[in-house]
Amino acid sequence: MEIRQFRVVLRAKSYDSTTAFYGQILGLRRIDEWESGGVRGALFQAGPGVIEVLGRSAATQGSGRDELFDYQGPHHEMTITLIVPSAQKAYEDLQFRERNIPGGLKKDVDGAMVFETHDPDGIKVACKEAR
Repeated sequence: MEIRQFRVVLRAKSYDSTTAFYGQILGLRRIDEWESGGVRGALFQAGPGVIEVLGRSAATQGSGRDELFDYQGPHHEMTITLIVPSAQKAYEDLQFRERNIPGGLKKDVDGAMVFETHDPDGIKVACKEAR
């Protein structure tokens, strides 16, 4: 099996807040964006992988419950881990843009420095130093 890309797909309750988090707060490069069939989407480069954010289009906002975007399932069990050259530098950069980073820097179970934050939908995002 040949894999050309690894992609994590997130269905956001608030597309604008979630895309702002990945694009402006984390500073990931937006590589594509579209709107089609009542769904908006954006792709963010995360090293060799991609984070895909999907949300309701502006035209369908407020039109009632949508199981694809309102489901409150196991997202609390998921962590997106971004491996960075320096956790200290990433922490300082992120704190400059967003002061709400719980817990601060700490050592992970393997001894690498790491810190965690959460996106607007509660998905844990960890920035971990490469070892």
